[in-house]
Amino acid sequence: MRLRISEGLPIEPFAIDHLITADGNYELPLPTSFPFAIKVFSYTESAHAFPLNWHERLELFIPVEGRGSFQMGERTLTFSAGDILVVDVKSFHGIREFTGANPKAIVVTFLPELICTLGSLACDSQYLIPFYLQADSVEPVLRRTDRLSSLAHRALAKLIGCYFGAAGGLHVEAGCKAYLLEVLYTLSLHFGFSQQAQAVVREQRRMAGRLHKVHGWLRDHYSERISVGDAAALCYMSESQFMKVFKKSTGSTFVHYLTQLRLTEALRLVRETDLSIAEIAARVGFNDQSYFDRRFKEHFHATPVESRRNPVH
Repeated sequence: MRLRISEGLPIEPFAIDHLITADGNYELPLPTSFPFAIKVFSYTESAHAFPLNWHERLELFIPVEGRGSFQMGERTLTFSAGDILVVDVKSFHGIREFTGANPKAIVVTFLPELICTLGSLACDSQYLIPFYLQADSVEPVLRRTDRLSSLAHRALAKLIGCYFGAAGGLHVEAGCKAYLLEVLYTLSLHFGFSQQAQAVVREQRRMAGRLHKVHGWLRDHYSERISVGDAAALCYMSESQFMKVFKKSTGSTFVHYLTQLRLTEALRLVRETDLSIAEIAARVGFNDQSYFDRRFKEHFHATPVESRRNPVH
């Protein structure tokens, strides 16, 4: 099954390794005047490993051909063509597998300030409910078979047509924002509105700010022996408070997050260097190579040696 809204659009191969920093941050430049972009990616079915990443941009992932699974933090979701995944961007996330004759997906990404700032009206925060008010028991997906799916797809078609169909200008930006709001409004209808949305959005942004220093520190020290106490001290928190805040903000425990960070850097080194697997394991903070091999295969569905033999960028 395929989604026709991608027909005729410029397609680029999924190649983001060069945009992922040492701490796993996927740094996609967006225009400062209108921080929004739509990408149509093709994915090779022979890929053994896709890089996991995190970022501050909000993101919708819409497969248009093929099926697979997508990891967000500590949970993995299945998807098929026509589903709309609301990505938990604050956690390590990415495709686990993507199969089909010609797997493709549309990625809609934007900064939250495009929709809602601290000075916005309370109603504006409702558009961000799908990203900030998801309980662990709620699947962050609008399935193609769900009641509101056709409404969301019509809004997506208008958004994509506006983004790719004109040369640019303020009228195009205004149209893209209007249709993006229509998409987000439909998703909010699906997930449910909340009187607490504005407060939750502000709290999530505040917590992300408190943890910003930790992300920068991990970029420089991820390969060292690190304890929860070390990270908590950077935020002037107790260990118990830090673990609670970190889990709520990123969707992962600190230990799980650190492991993801190390494995993401290991994948880059496997693909881009001639270092031995033992050297790579040690360089990213694993003292036991057999344990490193096991965790690598769990996350990327391939051993380090297989990933080196089948480089995918």
